[in-house]
Amino acid sequence: MAGVPVILGVKSLVLPIEPYLVTDRQMSTILRARQKLVVPCMRRFGFAWPDPDPGTGDSAGMPPGMKNAANMDRRYGITDPALAARHGYHFAPDAGQRTTREPPATRPDADALAVLTGRTGDGTPAPSRYHGLAVPEGGCQGQATARLTGGRPLGNDPLAGEINIVSYQKSRADPRVKAVFRAWSACMRKRGHSYAAPTDAPGKDPRFTGPAPTRQEIALAEADVACKRQTNVIGVWFTVDTAYQRRMMASKGPELAHAKDAVRIQTANAARVLNGDR
Repeated sequence: MAGVPVILGVKSLVLPIEPYLVTDRQMSTILRARQKLVVPCMRRFGFAWPDPDPGTGDSAGMPPGMKNAANMDRRYGITDPALAARHGYHFAPDAGQRTTREPPATRPDADALAVLTGRTGDGTPAPSRYHGLAVPEGGCQGQATARLTGGRPLGNDPLAGEINIVSYQKSRADPRVKAVFRAWSACMRKRGHSYAAPTDAPGKDPRFTGPAPTRQEIALAEADVACKRQTNVIGVWFTVDTAYQRRMMASKGPELAHAKDAVRIQTANAARVLNGDR
């Protein structure tokens, strides 16, 4: 692909849609604030609901391995040779990551679930009153979410989230990316590994899904990263991914401004809640 930059890693890459997505730090703050709002609501109905753990680190409350909303660390598969040599396809332990503590309510009983979500176990609407008290619309969790979002969806705006996902899907199927996948596959064959595309490696092969990386896994991961660098997989894929995003964003200025405003509202409200304003 003419004019495509050679890109060996993803650390400095930022996709056009990222400013419109909720970051890991922001989502952690929002989730902790929602838990803090849920606590007094549930206790008002007589449930012993513990205070949330404040969590630590930028990724508190986020799924393991998730570093930002676009998942750049793994969007194009593994890309860091040092991490591949040490951890294979496994995620490196993150000392700063700690998930927020879920209440024993992780599996609430039927009454608690109805008050928490406004729904029964089968998803039907729960009674609007519990022990004579009116249950908020959407339960305590729905009330907390509305308090943080102003009635908008929690987390990413649907349009921003869609652009983030669709651009990845379209870029992965793009002929230019498929061509660089073929080059990567040829490189891998020379190293003794048979995979049609980086998205196929390592798959669900039980040799690579254990609790710790094996020598085989590390060898495969090192070859994967080396061939990505040799054939410029990241440079081509990121360039195509970016182009699709820009195309989808071009006519959505007002909607994306709304999405960015939604992120600002959620994070500002969450900060106020965590600072003591309920």
